[in-house]
Order: sequence, then C-alpha cells, then structure tokens
Amino acid sequence: MEKMLAFEKGEMFDERSKYYRFQCDCLAPSDAMDINVEAWGKDDEKKYFTISMYFFGTGIWDRIKYAFSILRGNWCWREFCVREDDTRQLADIFNPDKSYEELP
Repeated sequence: MEKMLAFEKGEMFDERSKYYRFQCDCLAPSDAMDINVEAWGKDDEKKYFTISMYFFGTGIWDRIKYAFSILRGNWCWREFCVREDDTRQLADIFNPDKSYEELP
C-alpha cells in the first residue's frame, strides 16, 4: 500500500480526504486499486469510501479485446488480488470501529 495524498480541512477541500493505492499481487503496472476515504458528518465521525480500478498502461488493442469479451458475454469488471503484505492495512481502512483519525 502507498498512501498517496492526505488533505485536511481548509487546504483544497472542505472535507478531509486520504488517498491510498494498492498494487495487485501480479505486480503488473496496469493493475492498481485506488481507495479514497473521506471524513464527513457532524465532527467527521463517518467515513465515505470510493474504490477505483483503472486501465493504466494498457494499450488500445487490450481495450478492444476487453470490449469484445464483454460483447460475447464474458464480463468481469476487474480482478484484483490483494497482496498478503497489504491485507492488514486494507482491513484497517474498512474497519467500521476505526475512525478517520485512526486510518493508516
């Protein structure tokens, strides 16, 4: 896991945000999962998650093959295998008992 950015209130946004990048176990440069965690609600007691998986580094031919696979009915949005070293940090991010302040 790589913590990419952390914004506190008053910097660029009105809310507080932390951005993380997890690399897939295959270690392909195109396989990455980004997680954005925002604090919101009264006194920032709640966490709001956004998970994004992109086609970074894939060429047009790979995207065309993927599109034809979808048209044939073979559809899987993305497969992502979390590395063993990252499982604890990923679990900490999604732990409902941890507040925004306690995130890694």
